[in-house]
Amino acid sequence: FTEPNPVLDLKAEYVGVTSVNLTWAVNTTASNSYTYRIEVVNGTSVRNLTSNVTKTEIKELIPGTLYNFTVFAVVNDNETEGEGLSISLYTKPSPVDDLKAEYVGVTSVNLTWAMNDAGSSSYTYRIEVVSGTSARNLTSNVTETEITELIPGSLYNFTVFAVAADGQTEGEGLSVDLYTKPSPIDDLKAEYVGVTSVNLTWAMNDAGSSSYTYRIEVVSGTSVRNLTSNVTETEITELIPGSLYNFTVFAVAADGQTEGEGLSISLYT
Repeated sequence: FTEPNPVLDLKAEYVGVTSVNLTWAVNTTASNSYTYRIEVVNGTSVRNLTSNVTKTEIKELIPGTLYNFTVFAVVNDNETEGEGLSISLYTKPSPVDDLKAEYVGVTSVNLTWAMNDAGSSSYTYRIEVVSGTSARNLTSNVTETEITELIPGSLYNFTVFAVAADGQTEGEGLSVDLYTKPSPIDDLKAEYVGVTSVNLTWAMNDAGSSSYTYRIEVVSGTSVRNLTSNVTETEITELIPGSLYNFTVFAVAADGQTEGEGLSISLYT
């Protein structure tokens, strides 16, 4: 048998975490008698697969790892091979695991995550930071990052992708949504102090403060109650005459949970 023509146009139709689909072409009428040997090389590990058609799915690959695939056309006697055509590529890293916010501040957030791939020491991580229509990308070489320059009291979506050593091949992203803390309120004062009621006012300068509510903690001795206001003032009633009260006001983000630091004022009715 004469040597078969080399295969042409070898490409990866699909690259997954543990599998790759390759396709190729041959330009000869005799090709219906060809089979194909696919050599799969990773470091010092070599294995050979066979296909009767001009495509193959290669499984049981290691995530985030560099592979070299070489395809040879083989004629009937299984001994006469054409020249091989090669392609090198990285499999995708696995998705990151266990993404969480270790710290949520007013303008910064600390994220941590886990990665269990064998080859993960060569990975970097892309962190996509999205708020409304604004998106930016950060990079980390370790499984944690501090994200700064955030807007107080705002909803953010953080998505973390593992990136293989080529700096391009990415795993699937894992996301977490959270609000940054509102800033502390400002300029808390009693506009009016009566026998059984007090009027408080305060200021809030955050850009997103139109979506805030405010929690007012009313403490006298061991008695504690909480009130809510949608505006930067409140009237507190049903107080005991001539008693010492501590009022603390917290800004609350639109999720109704994420609170800024409180500002306090103490006074007697």
